[in-house]
Amino acid sequence: MPTTVFTCTGPYAILILAGIKQTENRSVWPSPSEGRAAISCSKSFCKEEYGQFVAWASAHLPPEDFEKIPAWCGVKDWPGKIIGVCDYKARQRARAELWDEGYDCWWDLSNVVILPEPIPCRGNVGMWQMPAELAAKVSAADKFLRMHIETADDAYPLFRAAIPIARDYEGFFVLPIDTECRPICKPILVSLGHTRGTTAVELGEVFREAFKHNADAIIVAHNHPSGDPKPSKADLHLTSTLKSAAQLLGIKFLDHLILGSPDCEDGRGFVSVMEQLEF
Repeated sequence: MPTTVFTCTGPYAILILAGIKQTENRSVWPSPSEGRAAISCSKSFCKEEYGQFVAWASAHLPPEDFEKIPAWCGVKDWPGKIIGVCDYKARQRARAELWDEGYDCWWDLSNVVILPEPIPCRGNVGMWQMPAELAAKVSAADKFLRMHIETADDAYPLFRAAIPIARDYEGFFVLPIDTECRPICKPILVSLGHTRGTTAVELGEVFREAFKHNADAIIVAHNHPSGDPKPSKADLHLTSTLKSAAQLLGIKFLDHLILGSPDCEDGRGFVSVMEQLEF
């Protein structure tokens, strides 16, 4: 659970969050010397400074790394906010480093994740302790982004938490997943039906969200307000259609969950339609 934050300039943050730079150079040894910390962006970060950084990056970075640099519109809301989380481990200078500020204390950074939305904060200098409320918010986002979604059971808690959005209606949700099997965002409601009958699902809406979030894979789910998660013929047909469409579009289709009462299906709370089709 990250409880501390280290602040760096915008360009420095870009390099870290893009995976180009995996070290941090500081004048003071961190306390503790290793752990998990949030990353905040300096409030001095502005469009002109970013333009200078892009010019530097085009001249000094390999083409494959330069392509990872986002446009200004993707980072303009970062200044003065917590934008990511990573593991760190302090060490003494041992080799030449990219963007060397001349200090002897280096941190090796790993398991970096970018928060889906920057979180406003007050501190913007050095390494500082987060207030409990802010630490809880950052930790919750960090935990979500580090989840691995490979099975229906992995995805179920996320869909169960999203279902209340649909109230007493039947809602159809899509969960975009990245190449490392991590959820890109929370389940997205793409269709809302009614208490009786199946909600109409447009394939375009499902895959529009997948492409919008640059998903490598998706898993979908909908709820049965009756509490019985048994799939209908329409549910089975829809799942087959989604699977075929995903294959044509180059997106992995992992499963289709139907959620019923939390205590149904021997306490599982859902039925995997893919398991039904394979059976």
